[in-house]
Amino acid sequence: MSTPLRLFPLRAVLFPGMALPIQIFEPRYHQLLAECMEADEPFGVVLLRSGNEVGDADALPHDVGTTARIASASPVGGGRVMVQVQGEQRFRILTLYHDRPFLTADVEYPVDEPADVPDALLEAVTAAFEQVQRFRQLVDGVYRRNVSLPRTPDALVDAVGAAAADVLPPRLLQPLLDAFDSRRRLERADALMEPLIRGAHQQAQRAVSERWGGVDRRN
Repeated sequence: MSTPLRLFPLRAVLFPGMALPIQIFEPRYHQLLAECMEADEPFGVVLLRSGNEVGDADALPHDVGTTARIASASPVGGGRVMVQVQGEQRFRILTLYHDRPFLTADVEYPVDEPADVPDALLEAVTAAFEQVQRFRQLVDGVYRRNVSLPRTPDALVDAVGAAAADVLPPRLLQPLLDAFDSRRRLERADALMEPLIRGAHQQAQRAVSERWGGVDRRN
């Protein structure tokens, strides 16, 4: 059974549970925003496969995206609105339509296929993700003894994708959405952990340097 969904193509990947700020200024997306808010419906965020975010009626997105629930919308001047959204549910495009100012589609919401996930794989990705979260604490300037970690393979992959959104390019993150098999998703996440840890480490180093670089250490 298919469901109609308004689409917002971006050069970004949204994962379930992930927060994402979107700045809206084109009239067509003002219309999309107004319709979604009036109907209390999400829209779909999809990574662009080809074309441009702005002013491109022929832009083509990837087939799998995530629904975005509007959390807040605030005018910021100049006809622009800053929208905060929360990722909810992955979907697959069945039919894409270009007959409105913005893209729409008939979509389905596939159920994750059951898979036998090796304990060693789950433990490896969990341990690596904990290391990423420790580096993110340094970036945020906070410390917590216990790091909150997802309890299921799919939630773990979504958390990895969200953490990697400002570290790795979207083309590397899209495969985490595309698979609906828990083991395959976790294997793809595992392949990204080394560059993700390296990128998170670099971010932490920069943050610590900026935070303490100007401190007079003569005391």
